[in-house]
Amino acid sequence: MPRKSRKIPYKKIIAIYCEGESEKAYFKMLKRKYHAANVHVHSPKLVITSVGLSGMSLLKKAFQKVQRLKSNEQAERIYVVFDRDSLGPSEIAECRRFAKQHNMSIIFSNVNLEIWILMHFQSVRRPYTPTELNSILSGPAFFNTNYERFKGKPYDDLLYDKVKTAKMNADALENGYSEPLFLNDPFTNMNHAIQEIFDVAEF
Repeated sequence: MPRKSRKIPYKKIIAIYCEGESEKAYFKMLKRKYHAANVHVHSPKLVITSVGLSGMSLLKKAFQKVQRLKSNEQAERIYVVFDRDSLGPSEIAECRRFAKQHNMSIIFSNVNLEIWILMHFQSVRRPYTPTELNSILSGPAFFNTNYERFKGKPYDDLLYDKVKTAKMNADALENGYSEPLFLNDPFTNMNHAIQEIFDVAEF
């Protein structure tokens, strides 16, 4: 009698692929906060500098990573996290088309993730440059250290209990958004992404 083959059950995961170490550290904090064992956070290493990073390069790298997941893992949802940086409207539109085609969701901030980090402390109503954001977040009322050098370290001590504040500030910012959404400055959809990924109503 032929032996029956044992089917290995798939482990469904939520895969998050990040542009850099700041995004990775932030989502690791959220994973601890919301006890989400099924959320996998990655930071694909690209052979380019993080300054001027192409969103399309990151999306393609993330897609390759998903194809190489372990045989017993299945990505139920895929998120790619990156900043606008120097990306133009046509490049952003291309990224959105690629993501839709390959069933991936984009978590996007303009000008960068630090606009969302700032929302943990105060409301945001105007555009900031990356230099401005680093300078503000380095101040004594915020991180009280050189934020540029802090990036990639755990955020828990300062932001763990402030996610609700950031969500409220991001929700308020939406009232001034116009179409197309991704071209608003400032902009972030982190508030919606967190709710969707971690399935939380209370932050």
